[in-house]
Amino acid sequence: MVVAGEPSGDLHLSKLVQEMGRRTKHLIHFFGIAGPRTEAAGGEVVVPMEKMAVMGIVEIFRHFPFLYGVLRRMRRELRNNPPDMLLLVDYPGFNLLLAKSAKELGIPVLYYIGPQLWAWRSGRIHKIARRVDYMAVIFPFEVPYYAVAGVPVRFVGHPLVGKVEADSTHEEARIKIGVDPEKKTIGLFPGSRIGEVERVLGDLLETAEEMLRRCPDVQFVLSRAPELPATIFSPVTDFGSLPLTVVTGEAHTAIQACDVIATVSGTVTLEIALLDRPLVVVYRTSPLSYWVLNKLIRIPSVSLVNIVAECEVVPELLQEEVTASNIVSNLLPLLEDGVERSQMMAGLGEVREKLGNGNAASNLADWIDELLDLVPRLFDEKPQRAG
Repeated sequence: MVVAGEPSGDLHLSKLVQEMGRRTKHLIHFFGIAGPRTEAAGGEVVVPMEKMAVMGIVEIFRHFPFLYGVLRRMRRELRNNPPDMLLLVDYPGFNLLLAKSAKELGIPVLYYIGPQLWAWRSGRIHKIARRVDYMAVIFPFEVPYYAVAGVPVRFVGHPLVGKVEADSTHEEARIKIGVDPEKKTIGLFPGSRIGEVERVLGDLLETAEEMLRRCPDVQFVLSRAPELPATIFSPVTDFGSLPLTVVTGEAHTAIQACDVIATVSGTVTLEIALLDRPLVVVYRTSPLSYWVLNKLIRIPSVSLVNIVAECEVVPELLQEEVTASNIVSNLLPLLEDGVERSQMMAGLGEVREKLGNGNAASNLADWIDELLDLVPRLFDEKPQRAG
């Protein structure tokens, strides 16, 4: 059984499903909470992950009845169709609850991309040690956090390394998405969750308006996650005069087409770094969620680029700082060759080195093969899942 409650988790899980499908040592059926990428790779989606992508503490409370209903359903699946292993991908609030149920049923739990103990609530390590049998981490600095608590842990590499690579030039990418290959191109990346798009899309569009006033010969690329409903992007129609191209589902091509990008925080910042593009990070959640998180979070940065670098490589604009004028002020120095752009590009290069060069899906698949060899009793005594 698998649980990937967000688009990034669905992407990483799909790579693992593909990798395991190429192997013959164990014939594995993946089923559970996932998205279209995992389904396309051969997994069975019991619950679509689209409605699971809830961001922010207040938002989680608002969606609690739905999320709890899904949790009850997956607990029934564990009892009625017990898997040989439960594989959890990120999404800790939900996944640690399901892990507890699996442990009570004697089902081994492997957690991939676990809770960010290095950022906040480090005390969760004791709960994790009780509920999780194995932890696969994607940053080498995470290993000691779990090892010291006695959780078997393995660094498998970051799943984006080797997967996010330039396959065309700036000009080729621009031609591919239908924008002018000669013009400076600014990317607007509002995220893959409904809530974050709703909170920052307007500011990004206003940023484009102000940028166009200052630099009349620029164009814009708006990246739209394919799993999001079109209605979320209806504000775009209010900015019809902008030289704006909406690119759906071709995020890496959109990144390659850009000279500089304004983006939400999250995994996308690492994708942009791996594709060697300068960026400005914006982050906004509800005021109450931000107040609570500000009390809990132990690190000074919100973007993974700065967290990995352990210093400020890219500017971060938070909450009230997310305004068109602030975003433009940070984008402009990066649009042309100069000290700011050169310094950022050097920092992004160091980040790429820290992420390693391993194949995360293959490394994780190797470990799963090893672990499944340790649980032959589960194969022998449990019936195969129907369907």
